[in-house]
Amino acid sequence: MEVSYERTGGFAGMRMAASFDLDELPEQDAENIRELLHQAHFHQLPEQILDQPGIPDQFTYKITVTDETLHHTVTTGDAAAPAELRSLIDLLNGLARRLGRG
Repeated sequence: MEVSYERTGGFAGMRMAASFDLDELPEQDAENIRELLHQAHFHQLPEQILDQPGIPDQFTYKITVTDETLHHTVTTGDAAAPAELRSLIDLLNGLARRLGRG
């Protein structure tokens, strides 16, 4: 399974992007991602969960999950992300920074 993560926007309009092959990550990181994808019911989420326009300086997140049979992308914003998806965003953001991919 591969997870692609992109964060754009914010005050400075900066972009962070990273891709993670779960087979190549440390086992605990891969398991945490799988669990959060499951908790968020990621493959059932709509492709866009966006805020009302005009919210200044917010981040937009794009997460794509690809495995043998499924390919699904969800785009969301800071205020619109459901709590379960927010946990996944926080984990992916931290991994991108920790692994030097962001």
